[in-house]
Amino acid sequence: MRGLGGLILTEKALIITVKRGVEPEAEKWASFDVNLTNITALIDGGIKRYDSRKLYHIHRVYEAKRRRVQGLSKFRPKASERLLRKYSSREKDRARDFMHKLTTEIAGKLKGSRSGAVMERLKGMKHNILNGSRRRNGRLSKWNARTFQSMLEYKLNWMGLPVKYVDARNTSKTCPLCSGYMVAYEGRLMRCGRCDMVMDRDVVAVLNLRMRGAGFPQRALNEIIEREEPSRDETLHIST
Repeated sequence: MRGLGGLILTEKALIITVKRGVEPEAEKWASFDVNLTNITALIDGGIKRYDSRKLYHIHRVYEAKRRRVQGLSKFRPKASERLLRKYSSREKDRARDFMHKLTTEIAGKLKGSRSGAVMERLKGMKHNILNGSRRRNGRLSKWNARTFQSMLEYKLNWMGLPVKYVDARNTSKTCPLCSGYMVAYEGRLMRCGRCDMVMDRDVVAVLNLRMRGAGFPQRALNEIIEREEPSRDETLHIST
């Protein structure tokens, strides 16, 4: 792909420069499942969890501040409006700073392994989910999945690495080993009704995302499942 880069006029000639666009290429693929308090990733054959509880805390703190300010709106409406704008701006800035640092770290890892990213296609999903209880809606309103995706995609494209978006339906409920249906087992663990495999739901999701986006060698899949599947003889507790 080519485009006009610019014009350089000299005493003897007019030089036209042309920019050649480089198509993003990847040697490997990583997948990402974005949750409220963590981002689970499959990078270079290993599962990695990025803690985003600090980001969730930022939203909770400013939510509490806005509620206090809104209580003053009847008595001091102008001051209340000014404070609400200030707190909204600070919340966005701090959340964006957190996400910028996180995506920069992740992009650096992907650059080192020349890995593209496979992520969930989320268009319209948040709107469709926000129809449950008030508490659930409040939690989901703090979900920064699209911000994460757009920031990471921008940085990877700058590095010449591609991004794929795939169907997110049932990624945490489909067994990556036999395609059976998985049901809640204990905590965040899921259990397959067909092959009896037990695995953390976020790990299930990133495995399925990777397979939907870029395929997966059976041997590599078996190795990850063997490492990540909890022992049936132990009490199962997965921290979040």
